[in-house]
Amino acid sequence: MTRSPKYVTVVLTLLFGFACASAGAAQIAILSPAQQDTIHDNSGNMVVKVKVEPPIDPRKGTLIRILLDSKPAGPDSQGLSFTLEGVERGEHQLQALLIDPKGQTTAVSGTINFTMWQASVNAPPRKPKPQPKPK
Repeated sequence: MTRSPKYVTVVLTLLFGFACASAGAAQIAILSPAQQDTIHDNSGNMVVKVKVEPPIDPRKGTLIRILLDSKPAGPDSQGLSFTLEGVERGEHQLQALLIDPKGQTTAVSGTINFTMWQASVNAPPRKPKPQPKPK
């Protein structure tokens, strides 16, 4: 039986997350957007919020990396809120990584699937429904 790459990624992420949780290591999760959310923004802008347990100590140099469709979505940061700009319409995947000062990944969030919705320039504007005339 052949497994799809998406299936393998999910299994590896779950195993890695379980191993980190078992070892008492830090954990990272995406708080928003939620799983299967639809983001409505014609410019393709959105905010990603994450949670890290235990909280990041800024003095240690740990960073958070957001992946959009398996590629870095911007610079790594110690902040817990990220603004992504220019996300194209369609379905996407998000993940958050916790990166130690040596550049090693120490925690991986679950994958969040979402849809970016943008109005089409080709779609005609909606016409208002006619109102019945008063009698």
